[in-house]
Amino acid sequence: MSDENFSQSEILRKNISAVIEMQNKAERSRTFQTRIADLITAFFGSMAFVYVHAIWFGLWILLNIGLVHIHYISEFDPFPFQLLTMIVSLEAIFLSTFVLISQNRSQELSERRAELDLHVNLLAEQKAAKVLDMLQEIAQQLDHLHDDFSLKHDPEAEALKVSPEPQEVLDVIEKTVNAKSKDVKRVAEEQGGRRKEKKSREDGRDEG
Repeated sequence: MSDENFSQSEILRKNISAVIEMQNKAERSRTFQTRIADLITAFFGSMAFVYVHAIWFGLWILLNIGLVHIHYISEFDPFPFQLLTMIVSLEAIFLSTFVLISQNRSQELSERRAELDLHVNLLAEQKAAKVLDMLQEIAQQLDHLHDDFSLKHDPEAEALKVSPEPQEVLDVIEKTVNAKSKDVKRVAEEQGGRRKEKKSREDGRDEG
């Protein structure tokens, strides 16, 4: 039992190390501009950003409506605060740009992880097909060696024994989705036709 736990722990540590290494590699591959954009986006998404703007807007408004007086600073942006509006608009443009940069990078990382998941799933499916093939060979050998062992033909197992190609899977998914879409469209058209027919009958009764 201890050997089994030890082997499982080793496998877990190996998998975790691989994930951490992938993340570290992605971090090291970031350019200087991307690092700056990520830092700015992280600040924009923090409460510190909210506090800074609340203090900034509050002082700006109070100063320009005359409720706060600071030496050597007069009301430089009276109501409706056009200068403040322009600054905030420019800030919003840069903010959206930085957010898009970070989102593009996150999407790139997500695509890499999805591609890795696809490769792992394909490998697991191929291994499962190979294991099923080996089990069928063992069953056939047992059928030949033991008279009391009866091997039943299983068409589903025969089909699963063959590992499908990725393009074949995509074609089946696409055909299934298209067929369901056509069924939904056909049902909607039939319901629409029945509603029109019912409305026509009601209009005919009203005219009569």
